Amino acid sequence: MDSFDLRETIIPFSLLQITNHFKRMKPGEVMEIIASDASIVRDLKSILPELEYELIHMENLDEDRSDFLMRLKRKPSLQSKGGNHG
Repeated sequence: MDSFDLRETIIPFSLLQITNHFKRMKPGEVMEIIASDASIVRDLKSILPELEYELIHMENLDEDRSDFLMRLKRKPSLQSKGGNHG
């Protein structure tokens, strides 16, 4: 499982790295993301294909800070499930 710690990073660049990594993931693989800004969840929902991932875990890491951990699992893409079209 690959992990991305976004707590001390430039967010737009990190989101680009996550998007590129997600495209290379195989169905069933899991990506772990650690962040301190809850807007990351909204950003990820807007950049990742909604039907191709599942949020399988989310937890707060520290009661005093807003750090959290989330795990996303790659689902099979709709294109790989379909048969011949046309």
